[in-house]
Parts: sequence; C-alpha cells; structure tokens
Amino acid sequence: MIKLGLIGTPIAHSLSPEIHQGFMTAAGIAGSYDLFEMSTLPKEGLKAFMQHHGLIGLNVTIPFKEEVFNALDSVDDVAKSLGVVNTVVLEKDRLVGYNTDVYGIEKSLMSLGCPPCKALVFGSGGAAKAVSKVLKDKGFEALILSRSNAGASYESLSEATATDCKLWVNCTPVGTAGIDPHLLPLPYAVLSEEFAIFDLVYKPNPTPLMKEGLERGARVLGGEKMLIEQAKKSWQLFHDAYYKNL
Repeated sequence: MIKLGLIGTPIAHSLSPEIHQGFMTAAGIAGSYDLFEMSTLPKEGLKAFMQHHGLIGLNVTIPFKEEVFNALDSVDDVAKSLGVVNTVVLEKDRLVGYNTDVYGIEKSLMSLGCPPCKALVFGSGGAAKAVSKVLKDKGFEALILSRSNAGASYESLSEATATDCKLWVNCTPVGTAGIDPHLLPLPYAVLSEEFAIFDLVYKPNPTPLMKEGLERGARVLGGEKMLIEQAKKSWQLFHDAYYKNL
C-alpha cells in the first residue's frame, strides 16, 4: 500500500487526493492520499512525521515550499537552483526533494500559446520563483510584484507598465474562495484581447482575475492544468520510491 499526502494551508479545497487516487487506480496500487493542514512544519521533524504516518511521499504547498528545503537530505537540480520544493519522497531513510511545478508551468504556458513578451508576476514565494525561471528560460522578461517589494509593489505599478506587459501571472492565493480578490489591486482597465492571463489558483474556475480578463477579451488559463501536470511528475517520483522501498 502506498500512502501519500499534502502539507500546507489552506488545503481543504485541494484536488490532489482525487488526482492521485486516479493514478493509484490506473497503476493497480492500493493506497491513500491525505490532507495534513498545518501552518508550521511538524516539531518532531518532517522525516519523523512521515515515518509516523507511514508516508512514502508528500506534496508541499504554501507556506512551506521554501522552508521545507532545509529539512531534506538532498534535492534535485531544479529545486536546488530555485531553493523551492513541492514534492518530497522518503527513499529508505533519506528525504529527497523535487520541484515538479516547473514542469507544470511549462506545460501550461505552452497551452496558453503566449509568445515571449514582457510579463507581470504577482507574488514572490516559491511558485513565483518557479514561474520566473520558466519565463526566463522561454525568453520572457518578467517583472515580479509583491507587497513586500517597495520598488515593485502593486501600489507602484503604473498603467503604462501594466499595459506594456501582455502576460499576467498570479502566483498568490488571492482569488481562492474565501480570500478577498481586492487584495490584488491591479489596473484591470488596461486589459484587452492582446493580453493573456495565467492564474495558478485553480478553484474557483474562472477566478476573479480570469473574469476581469474574460470581460475584456484576454486569453485566460487557470491553475488546474498546472496542478495535473505537476501531479503526474510527482506521481512518477512517488511510484518509483514505493518500489525502491519494497
């Protein structure tokens, strides 16, 4: 039996249990995928937590994608370059971290069909770092906005700059049900059919940001494709670790 889970907060809305149960069924492996809502990492340590619950793998979301980095024995090259992990596997007695978000983001941007241009990235956490890497690798020029960045905050964003950036990417949880969409104060009036919007929030669909874009003719994409694509990569890692530990 393979036991998996997700740590972070808020996660009650997560589709990951359903997605991974589908992978287990397709592979003919009995297993479970549980949600472990927490705002701080386990006091006993992540390895002890996983061993106690019999977990072979974990997905990691807000607010732990960077913090969990220091709890691991090793990480893959992508995670190392970003300092960001979203997938953890327990191989024998070693915790190994990976970043599958980059793969999911690449697949999403390909489906959105946006050519290289100037882009606005909202947020400065682990997801934003992954998005920024993909954009840079694909030839985009990204401007990262956050509340903590005085030089590039939402308040300092001019309409001229917003108009010049034809791709907007939301890497914050704003737009998730229960979070005030007005916490993302943007000059929506500049949007037009020339723009593309990629919102990593996947529930609801469309998100408030996507609705603003749709009303003005922009191409939009929510986070469900990214979620599924990164989950496929995570499942491969979980599946491999499961057999290594037999």
